[in-house]
Amino acid sequence: MTNKKADFSAIAEKFGITPITAKLIRNRDITEDADIERFLHGGLKDMHDPYGMKDMAILAEIISGDIRNNRKIRVVQDYDVDGCMSGCILVKAITECGGTADYDVPDRTSEGYGINDRIVDSAIADGVSTILTCDNGIAALDVIKRAEELGLTVIVTDHHEVQYKEENGEIHYLMPPAHAVVDPKRPDCPYPYKSLCGAGIAYKTAEALYGIFGVDNDRLHELLQYAAIATVCDIVDLTDENRIIAKEGFKRLENTDNFGLAALLRRCLKEGEKISVGRVGFFIGPVINAGGRMSTSRLVMDLLFSKSADEAEAILDRLIELNEERKEATDGAVRQIRQKFAENPPEDDVIIEYDPKCHESVAGIAAGRIKDIYHRPVIVLTDSEDSGYIKGSARSIEGFDIFERILGVSDLLTRFGGHPMAAGMTLRKSDLEEFIRRMNEPPWPDKAERFKRITIDAAVHFSALSKRAVEELDLIEPCGKGNRKPVFAAKDLSVERLYIMGKNRNAMRFIFNDGTDRVAGLWFGDADQVLEDIREKYGEENCQRILRGESSPVRADIVYTPKINRYNGFESIQLDISSFRW
Repeated sequence: MTNKKADFSAIAEKFGITPITAKLIRNRDITEDADIERFLHGGLKDMHDPYGMKDMAILAEIISGDIRNNRKIRVVQDYDVDGCMSGCILVKAITECGGTADYDVPDRTSEGYGINDRIVDSAIADGVSTILTCDNGIAALDVIKRAEELGLTVIVTDHHEVQYKEENGEIHYLMPPAHAVVDPKRPDCPYPYKSLCGAGIAYKTAEALYGIFGVDNDRLHELLQYAAIATVCDIVDLTDENRIIAKEGFKRLENTDNFGLAALLRRCLKEGEKISVGRVGFFIGPVINAGGRMSTSRLVMDLLFSKSADEAEAILDRLIELNEERKEATDGAVRQIRQKFAENPPEDDVIIEYDPKCHESVAGIAAGRIKDIYHRPVIVLTDSEDSGYIKGSARSIEGFDIFERILGVSDLLTRFGGHPMAAGMTLRKSDLEEFIRRMNEPPWPDKAERFKRITIDAAVHFSALSKRAVEELDLIEPCGKGNRKPVFAAKDLSVERLYIMGKNRNAMRFIFNDGTDRVAGLWFGDADQVLEDIREKYGEENCQRILRGESSPVRADIVYTPKINRYNGFESIQLDISSFRW
């Protein structure tokens, strides 16, 4: 349990909040008055100056010159959510400033990640003056060198780690030879916030350009909806500027005039439901990603630039079909890996699985699913289109910098890139055993937990869960990586009743009593397994008694997040239960 000390009553009185909220803020290491105020009420006025980014002034000068002189600009994006949203922001921004811009994107299967020679040659053939990358480019040293030598102006905007080599104890960073490189993670960039995603940097680029061309701030802020989706789906920290982007972007998203995004919202939101991190991360993100994974991300761009609701709905139907195919492919890959470890759990710190049958587009998702099961970094590899090579994706856990680990074996890789939590790579199949061995040579990092922990903010009596206290939890939103959802605990509760819900018996509703109050709780999972656990500890008769709502000795400890349940005009406090024990 997080147990950071402070005078919560004094903080609560000073900022007009409940002591529960004051404790939640302190648990997130926010202590200074100015930081508390910004966390509670921060908005667009608290965003940082885009010109604080190294090379942003150079970028703005080149792109504004291209716009004024009617030179063609080509945005080169990645094929995932962040890449699509970044590309959309930049094309819209340049166009709105009066420029001529289009986009290009690599094919995931035949070309892989990032700017490549085909994209460069195509730009030259089409009379493009400037290539502007987004969500890629920081590692494309050779391709960018060639593009510049052929007369193109290349500007990189990216958020991935800068690659480096260590020689004689000195680190040498490998920067692409572009006219400008805008990446807060470059070591000489003074920008105060380093965790923006690609679309966040694209938004800052748009902010600089709109300032030059006098475009109204309301038009600039409309672009936040795209940056918000990418910020959530790229799983960057929801702190500082990212938190503002997500919060303010959601407001614009709920009233979007983009036909494609409106179609997505109609499919994923229930009537009256507000947009949330969960809805974006678990519905919008996978559907958008399905384009680049199973077909082409040009479908996503067609959706974002669609001219009517009917056109958007037709494109979305296809993306949803592709997402269903993606789910099947992912489930198959995960099932195969889990079967392998059914009898002999993995021993290596970094699980590295080569599956030639795995669809390469779902390798990263499968790696993430396996990572969640075994709580250690996972790399899933599959065959590349180039004979003799394999390629794949890595997903890691907090505190275990997988990009740094991969840098240590970069001599075995023909291509790689990423950041501490995720990466991609290509290597010769003949080097696989050496790759596995060397990836597991260094010791487990001190900063990484060996076992997944549930961090609890506080043990709270039900009587303290007033409507005001629960509604005030909205001030902590949006929650995600770096700003976890508030989690409370309650011990030794009397279980007064249990209801089984769902046609698949995959949900349960409990009535708990902690001696101060009675509250309902909802849990999703295998109801039959829960009943079996109760029978094992309390016997069949007591199990039947709580199903009938009769007095019994059945008691439980729970971990939960409270929320206001609104139904048929009535409001009540309900607990969303994440785990429990009997």
